[in-house]
Amino acid sequence: MFRYLFVITWFFCFAFHSFSQDIHVGMFPNNKLKRVKFANATTSYHLIGDSTYIGTIDHFGFFEAIALPSKKVEVIFQGQRYSGYERIQLVATEYNKSIEFTGISPVLKSRAFEGDFEVSNAGNYLKIVNAINLDTYLEGVVESESGTAQKLEYYKVQSIISRTFALKAWNKHAKDGYNLCNQVHCQAYLHKRNGSNLIDSAVALTKNIILTLNDTLLAPTFFSANCGGQTCNPIQVWNEEIPGLESFKDTFCIYSQQAKWTKKITKSEWTQFLLGKYHYPIDDSLSQTRLYDWSSDGRTAFLIHPGYGMPMRDIREHFGLKSSFFNVDQSGDEVVLEGRGYGHGVGLCQEGAMRMSKLGYSYLQILGYYFPSYQVKIRN
Repeated sequence: MFRYLFVITWFFCFAFHSFSQDIHVGMFPNNKLKRVKFANATTSYHLIGDSTYIGTIDHFGFFEAIALPSKKVEVIFQGQRYSGYERIQLVATEYNKSIEFTGISPVLKSRAFEGDFEVSNAGNYLKIVNAINLDTYLEGVVESESGTAQKLEYYKVQSIISRTFALKAWNKHAKDGYNLCNQVHCQAYLHKRNGSNLIDSAVALTKNIILTLNDTLLAPTFFSANCGGQTCNPIQVWNEEIPGLESFKDTFCIYSQQAKWTKKITKSEWTQFLLGKYHYPIDDSLSQTRLYDWSSDGRTAFLIHPGYGMPMRDIREHFGLKSSFFNVDQSGDEVVLEGRGYGHGVGLCQEGAMRMSKLGYSYLQILGYYFPSYQVKIRN
């Protein structure tokens, strides 16, 4: 039986944010940027140091920001250096315009973003925050997470789950001085929307639509690239049950690009890790055989048997595997891991949802398939 039962209703809740709110996004915090450049603006940007107007950047202008050991920020603008600022602001004079942001130290390729920016010193590296309208942010997220070659119905799905995720995780980085970061730790937001106009249409057509749990709470809308034919129970990833999310067979993604993978590891590396980390009983002949020849019909939390205490998620992390869904075989001096899927596998499978949209399913049917316990609501 097809997995969906959704009702759209008007939703009133003062706990949610206003429709026109901006979101503050921490930009590339893991890169520890010490020197950056802003250039190639599509409108004029006012450059402000603390409360002092420094100048205006147009299409041909640029400025650099440098983190100083004094925990201040130095600015290079029009050939002059301006030092000792606590905070630099870059304010656009028009909406829907952008400026390119480039990492100089360390190197980070140029990417264009809309909205305003604030730059400060977070301890010998720069904290860069992009203040941007929520829907404009979502356009960048949808393209970063989905690419530019999908159907409108899929983009609607991604818009809704990304909007819901952003609102639910609104204070995830409050201690850092912004709402979310732009990396996969939160949601990928790698640049402004550059490609398909369908993305803008999808965000606009689903404006204010969210997913809820029990009609009131913002739903946890996790997603990953490919579940490998079976979504994952959250307890196998994060050691906790999450209401509304369960494991089930998904046939829509099994022939997709990232449905299967192979990884070869030397037997010595495989054995040393499991023996050293988990004290695996290698001297037992049966246990030794299973160490190099093991398979499971579906997802499981532990390798071989729970009694050995070897979590699949930890093995994935240690060896840099695409997923924690794999079987074990051997070939000569190597262990061959035959895996399925890409990502944690919890919630919506992106490649499965993309396939559904190409087969003609609506965004409501797709959401209902992956999140049958959730309700679609319109924030008002």
